[in-house]
Amino acid sequence: MSWSGYPTELKAYSDPKTYYPPAPAMAGTACLLAGLFLAYSLYQSETTPATMARAAAIPVGVSFLVSVFFDSRKGLWNLFRTDLLCLIGIYGLTLAEFLFPQEEFDAMTTVAQTANSLNMTLLGTAGLAIGRHLVAPKPMQSRWLQLQEISNKALFNVYVVSALLGFLYMLMSVDFDPVAFIEGMLGPRFTEPWQRGRLGGWNSLLTELGLLRYVIPPLAGVIWNRRRFYPAWQMLIMAAIFALTLFHGFSGGTRNIFVAYIATFLMGYLLTLPKTTFRNTVIPILIAAWISVYGSYHMLEFRTMGLRNYIENRVYESESTRDTLAVDYNLSSIGPLVDAMPARHPFLGMEIITWSLVRPIPRVFLPGKPEGLSVSIEEIVGAEGWTVAVTYLGESYMMAGWLGVIGMSLFLGALAAWWNRMAMRHQSDYALVVYALGFFAAGITMRSMFMLTTAILPVLALVAFQKYGPIR
Repeated sequence: MSWSGYPTELKAYSDPKTYYPPAPAMAGTACLLAGLFLAYSLYQSETTPATMARAAAIPVGVSFLVSVFFDSRKGLWNLFRTDLLCLIGIYGLTLAEFLFPQEEFDAMTTVAQTANSLNMTLLGTAGLAIGRHLVAPKPMQSRWLQLQEISNKALFNVYVVSALLGFLYMLMSVDFDPVAFIEGMLGPRFTEPWQRGRLGGWNSLLTELGLLRYVIPPLAGVIWNRRRFYPAWQMLIMAAIFALTLFHGFSGGTRNIFVAYIATFLMGYLLTLPKTTFRNTVIPILIAAWISVYGSYHMLEFRTMGLRNYIENRVYESESTRDTLAVDYNLSSIGPLVDAMPARHPFLGMEIITWSLVRPIPRVFLPGKPEGLSVSIEEIVGAEGWTVAVTYLGESYMMAGWLGVIGMSLFLGALAAWWNRMAMRHQSDYALVVYALGFFAAGITMRSMFMLTTAILPVLALVAFQKYGPIR
């Protein structure tokens, strides 16, 4: 038997390709860039915001699929890449919804604002695509995670400890009452008893431990591949924890959390397969994609009323539900941002970087920590009574205008390519779980680059577990 629990002959160490990380094909990037230019040419002939966005969404989507085809010619393993998730993420947050009818969008923005939003999206996507070629795909093995012998018992310990710490504050908030715990998840968004205060205090240290919930799905994917080597009682415990984690992500109505759970489970599973086939690779990917889309649709409907009311009142059967798939209409938020900066508000410069770095530090350790940006996105765009999301593209524009969008996109593309260097088959399973969590961090950064430093905390936790904790 090998260190991973698999028969040694199932590990393809004799294949030289397993010693090199996945990397994008130049031909694929060329196709994507051509699609972006075509999208820029086509949308300008349209006369309404919705048709402009649709004219851009179709060629970008098709060219991206063609680029993935070129990447897949190196094998399915070459598709398990962080940069691909970044491109999927920014496309899903800005353009994917316009593959479906979006008549409401025309009343939310103007033609000029939509043009600015599309230009920023196309420019940022090009930056990500080019930036991923700035880092050579050389093998990299972490100095901290060179685990030659990691036992199934060690993975079980990490799994259970992550669950206990990840749900600790939530359980404390309901006095460890399991019924109240589940009922809290069923209520409307932001009404849960474990909501933290605006500025936080000592208890914010416990809420930060909730990030360890993100460790559970990728570990579950690894453990599923090792299921033959676990006793039934351990598998039942781990299945119950995983089901609770998924339910928590779904019932909360926050789609990026639910999709992150699905995506990291899938990556943990795919990265540690002894052998990839169409049946054990493509089919799970399609199932995960369907669950993500189907779940996201319903989460948009019940997140304000709560899952309990949504089910008990059968809202899903009423005419009040959407008849099309919509995400966040982020394009409608980016346009007003371009109108306002720098015309009415100066660019924020390094303040964006500083806030990104200090955001995950608890205030008890940094009393002088700012409450947020000196001027919020909502103030800039004139939104009152609701929050505004502009993706990392809008936040980069707030930092330094169009140059900020270009620079940050190139940087994030290069960062994703650098992280891809950990995705090698001869890495330990534990190191590949760390890769999967970094994979998730990159994806969630597409929604907001302020999340990057927070999202990498579970990665640091796994490193600490290996060095000092349950698998030391």
